[in-house]
Amino acid sequence: MAIPLTIRRALSGEYEAIGQLTADAYAPVLTFGDTDPYLSTLQDAVGRAEKAELWAAVSTGQLVGTVTVCRPGGPYAEIASPGELEVRMLAVAPTRQRSGVGQALMSAVHGTAVTEGFRWVVLSVIETNERARAFYASLGYERRPERDWHPLPDLTLQVWQKDLG
Repeated sequence: MAIPLTIRRALSGEYEAIGQLTADAYAPVLTFGDTDPYLSTLQDAVGRAEKAELWAAVSTGQLVGTVTVCRPGGPYAEIASPGELEVRMLAVAPTRQRSGVGQALMSAVHGTAVTEGFRWVVLSVIETNERARAFYASLGYERRPERDWHPLPDLTLQVWQKDLG
């Protein structure tokens, strides 16, 4: 029996918990551990909610996942071009990983993209995160190496894209 899951816009009272959940989910792949400069960005759910759409996945009253959705030209979009909806910081609570929460969040993103007339969904994945790359590939995302980028000189983010057409 599947556990009920609700995906909706995050509530302001959830922002602190979303920041912590995101940091906890990303902890295994942070290059510099507790001193990683990206950690403060992961924890800043308030900033994400102000500059993009912050979504929450809730199951039986508990926050179990989150994703940030960005439109092209928006202040939080990094790679989205016209016709592309961008996903940032997909995170699932460590105790709920591999339970379908991430897939449900991405399915909701795909539905929104189609409803709003976007042809593609794009996202960036740090090159060392093999689990994330395998997950997105399983959802039909394809690498776009010509769009890879470097937020820091020694850090490569791979661009992945799904064609919804």
